[in-house]
Amino acid sequence: MGKRHIMLPDSLDALFIRLEEIILANSGESDFEEIFKLILAKVWDEQQGLNLLRDHADESATIHAVNTLLGELSSHWTGILTETHTKLSPQHLAVCVGLLLPFRLTSYRFEALDAFFEYIVSRTAKGSKGQFFTPRHVVDFCIRMTNPKAGESVLDPACGSGAFLLHAFNYVKGASDQQWGFDYDDKAVRVARALLYIGGIEHPKIHKMNSLVSPHFQEQVLFHSLSEHMTTIEDVLRIDEAPEAFDVILTNPPFAGEITEKEILSSYYSSRGKTRIERDTLFLERCVQLLKPGGRMAIILPNSKFGAREFADVRRWLLQHVRIVGVVGLPNSSFMPHTSVKTSILFVQKRKTPLASIPAESIFFGISEKSGKDTRGTLEFVTSDNPSWDSLDHDLREIEEQFKQFLQQEQMGW
Repeated sequence: MGKRHIMLPDSLDALFIRLEEIILANSGESDFEEIFKLILAKVWDEQQGLNLLRDHADESATIHAVNTLLGELSSHWTGILTETHTKLSPQHLAVCVGLLLPFRLTSYRFEALDAFFEYIVSRTAKGSKGQFFTPRHVVDFCIRMTNPKAGESVLDPACGSGAFLLHAFNYVKGASDQQWGFDYDDKAVRVARALLYIGGIEHPKIHKMNSLVSPHFQEQVLFHSLSEHMTTIEDVLRIDEAPEAFDVILTNPPFAGEITEKEILSSYYSSRGKTRIERDTLFLERCVQLLKPGGRMAIILPNSKFGAREFADVRRWLLQHVRIVGVVGLPNSSFMPHTSVKTSILFVQKRKTPLASIPAESIFFGISEKSGKDTRGTLEFVTSDNPSWDSLDHDLREIEEQFKQFLQQEQMGW
């Protein structure tokens, strides 16, 4: 067997584009569905040690192998496949499988698979909504900074492919399965469930819904029947007999898009009296609603939320409800090649009760100057001899150490 390759985003890009080209040019089938099925079949084959995916002399044997793997995994991992057979022709399937064979997807802490899943979601569904691939070292940085503990509940209300949730699960070494994810995109929900199944969570808590629908919204539209579009995160938690707030929230909500629905706008402080508001502003307020008193949050936001005059009222409301513990600026290249929007990570702790007046409080400020990418979005490594996920050239570890010193100086219970 040939050498197994490390899957980094650069190679993910090339692999996905090649698979996409083959499927779209020759089959007319959904590129997402067929690539998703192929990836899952490959993962199941690796995890179970079946070795059914290999160079078959007979192309029909490849179809039989893929369909067998899809049937087996769907009986164990529910809610991720819409069908359990490939629609690709024997010839095109053999070519696609051949492209996948050099890679071992379940190696290196699932990071290759994790990144590939988020890549295909961002390519097929999310880019137009302003939600982009979150660099893995940024995900891990947010988790280390908020320091989830065994038994604590973790939420991502715009979970995408579930990266924050999987990495939070790994951070506590599987000692807790209280990772909850919500997303309005069906593909993202199925991908997130798959990723958490693969990562070792037996019953992933991933749900398809609009996270911005709140109990306040429900009160205004009681004449509607309760449906998927009306169900809230609080409803899901109540049904599951779980606490209706979270210890830790980790999220990178959509940057783009505006909310114009009157019922939703009127159910949030930051949008009352307005006819439209940016989606991420409501996500910020919604996350504060869903955080326990004393709970910690890391949320990635465009820099306009931190300094633009039009969001001054939002910032005042925020300061009344949370203590801003830290702000870490990310380089412009962090989300390249998808977008050059300048962003920062906001770290907060929810107050026990909202304050009428805002006290003077120390805030940690950090600025990352190394994103691990160049201006085109190409990965940069400390050494080019052995590129890996751990050798990306970034400075978030140093910022993390400075943040820990700040917490000690402030004697904060974080």
